[in-house]
Amino acid sequence: MAKKDIGKILTTGSPKQRILLIAENIARGKYFQEKLLTDSEFNQLSNSFKKPNEIKLWNEFSKLDDTVTNAIINLQGLKFEVLMNYSNLRGYILVWNSIENAELLVNSVLHEIKDPKERKRIAEDGAKGIDLLFSKTEPDQEGYIEINIDHKEEKYRLLKVMNNVKKEVEISVIRYLSWERAILDFMEERGFNVKTYKQHIKQMTTDIYRPIIGWAKYSGELNIGLPHPRLEKIIKKYAICPNMEDLKVDEEEYRWFRKYFLDTNTYPEELRGVLNKNLSSYE
Repeated sequence: MAKKDIGKILTTGSPKQRILLIAENIARGKYFQEKLLTDSEFNQLSNSFKKPNEIKLWNEFSKLDDTVTNAIINLQGLKFEVLMNYSNLRGYILVWNSIENAELLVNSVLHEIKDPKERKRIAEDGAKGIDLLFSKTEPDQEGYIEINIDHKEEKYRLLKVMNNVKKEVEISVIRYLSWERAILDFMEERGFNVKTYKQHIKQMTTDIYRPIIGWAKYSGELNIGLPHPRLEKIIKKYAICPNMEDLKVDEEEYRWFRKYFLDTNTYPEELRGVLNKNLSSYE
């Protein structure tokens, strides 16, 4: 905000303009950003709220600030849960990638054995008791090694484990998007247009939308620029990273967060639902 605009609000600003400037200044202090107001200017603004309706507005915005701050803290905690789930899924993807590379390496060596019977014997001996994490190592009919992540062992399949983790990722992301939307809607409805809080939320959401792993392969996508139906069919089995565009706000989760963290904890019953009308009179 330009200094001239601050000066104008200090001298001739409406109660709502003045309280929003105070709220913005407080929000910047919470996130260790340079404040908009000097101590003298802040005291000047604070002392300007003298009339009963101005004091009422001050109290309402003070409660709003506490409510939004608490909601953002909870959203930030959920963000760390999402990132932890990302890390778990990323770890399994790296294991999967290592398994495939190990399979490729072993088979490139086996390929040098030209006698099919000898190659099959060596593959069968080598596969005994060598099972990587949640996978099954088996020789195939041609004498090569296949490391299967979707074998018949019902409880211990890497693909099943990864899909369970993928589900946890999706659940936590949907919850995050629902809480984020609830906070932004609440701020909009209450006229609590504090840019610093919105920017902080936006930055957190940017972290949520960062790729889980920087390999398109594990999203089931081809980056070759040309249609290739056969490869596209094969690559689909690698679609273990959720498609973020498919994850939307869950209305039940949204309503739950509004009820327990925003609406009911903000105002006494007699004030709830009339704040917009009150604020409009201060424009």
